[in-house]
Amino acid sequence: MTLALALLPLLALLTLPAGLLVTPVTGLLTALSILLLRHASADPFPAVILFAAMSALILSVAPTWWLGRYTDETGPSQVAGAVVLSLVLMIAASLSLPSEDMLQSPALLSAPFIPIDGSVVTVALGVTFIGLATLSLRSGARYQLAGLLTACDGLLLTAANIRNPYAGWLIGVCLLLLAGAGTWLVRRLSLLRMKSAERGKAGF
Repeated sequence: MTLALALLPLLALLTLPAGLLVTPVTGLLTALSILLLRHASADPFPAVILFAAMSALILSVAPTWWLGRYTDETGPSQVAGAVVLSLVLMIAASLSLPSEDMLQSPALLSAPFIPIDGSVVTVALGVTFIGLATLSLRSGARYQLAGLLTACDGLLLTAANIRNPYAGWLIGVCLLLLAGAGTWLVRRLSLLRMKSAERGKAGF
């Protein structure tokens, strides 16, 4: 397990209190983890891996930049509940996954959807669950979008860890469309207000 992969769940947990402020860094660590996933193979950077890494950067940085001038009204958020839910889901996923030895069985290695690295599965599930907990229990459009983007990072890491390259292309395209639609809806539905307008009302 690389350092970027080990730090990814810890940084994803910061999405709960910080929202979109952490999302670009989470996307960068996801992209690094995807690239380093194939560092030991003869062809370290196949096209699907480069596409998944670029997708992680795009869906993490572009919405944050696009919504940087906006703020939203947030009500009471269940941050503690979201943290507890994330940790419970991560522990449950870790305990339910098969061991690395079972995944490396010769009978399973020929299957197209068996993961390349078993440790990546645990991290990807953890990041996805953290994003879903943020999306479910935090209030405010920006925090919920940050949860959606974090879950997308976990799914992209899962897609890059699948032996079948078609799964990586399909999941990557769907997640880019999902992140784009979510960002557009957050802005289109007027759930956010321009920061400059907010300052004008305050008399600055």
